[in-house]
Amino acid sequence: MASRKNLKKVITFVVDELATEAFFASNGAEGNTEAWVDLFNKIFALNCEYIARVNHVEPGMPAKKYFNALCDSFNDDAKAILAEMGELAK
Repeated sequence: MASRKNLKKVITFVVDELATEAFFASNGAEGNTEAWVDLFNKIFALNCEYIARVNHVEPGMPAKKYFNALCDSFNDDAKAILAEMGELAK
């Protein structure tokens, strides 16, 4: 990423898209509403966690390595949320 500002915008955009997908999937799905609420909480906690991690870089770690690991971790967490959303929508 070119800057922290752009990285935070990308994280917020992806989280907003996840929340939108979850909202539409939850409207069409029948079942446990508590599970959907937990999923929404995970989505918004993901935003808070990763924005905080962008703001506070790990001391002693090279910046490029840290941000590459951060992006990989974010992608993995977003994929896990999408998989959970797919399970709930069934």
